[in-house]
Amino acid sequence: MTGLIKAVDSVARKLSTQDAFSGGLVIQSAYKVDESSTRALLFSQLQRLVRSVNATRSFQTESDLQDAVEDIIEIFPSLKIEEILLCFKHIRQGKYELYGNLTTNTLIKCLHEYEIEHTVPMREREHVKVHEYETAHINWKKVSRALEDSGLISNPKKTLEEAGGFVHLNREDFEEITRAQKEGYKAKNAS
Repeated sequence: MTGLIKAVDSVARKLSTQDAFSGGLVIQSAYKVDESSTRALLFSQLQRLVRSVNATRSFQTESDLQDAVEDIIEIFPSLKIEEILLCFKHIRQGKYELYGNLTTNTLIKCLHEYEIEHTVPMREREHVKVHEYETAHINWKKVSRALEDSGLISNPKKTLEEAGGFVHLNREDFEEITRAQKEGYKAKNAS
């Protein structure tokens, strides 16, 4: 957090949206570690944004700015601080239409737009990478041969007991199996 505060002016200029997402500090984590520094950082950057945008309708008092910072922390706990700073930069650059207003409401809308445009797709790509499960390209015959060659499967035709396994069956289960085998044998011989 301390390094981020010292380099805050260069952070938004140097980072890409991908870098901010992958290497950034989650607001919720920063807030848990140091509430006052997190608030102060967002407050100072919001003040800077207000001065640079010069909107006709904007925050009137420091209390308005503090409320906006609290709302950002509450509404966007999973965004990274660097992402918020990038969003502020995009607002300054005119990438989000403000229509002369820079209030908490328009700020929240801009952050939602940023999140939908940049953060959500990156989260989805990360989710897909983590949960990717491919079976279509597995050559099962090759896997089977490799297991046999390695000695893990010495004779694929062994019974469960021969392979060292066991089954939890009671007397009734064995009787049912015997009865089914006898019926199968009778049916086979009858035809």
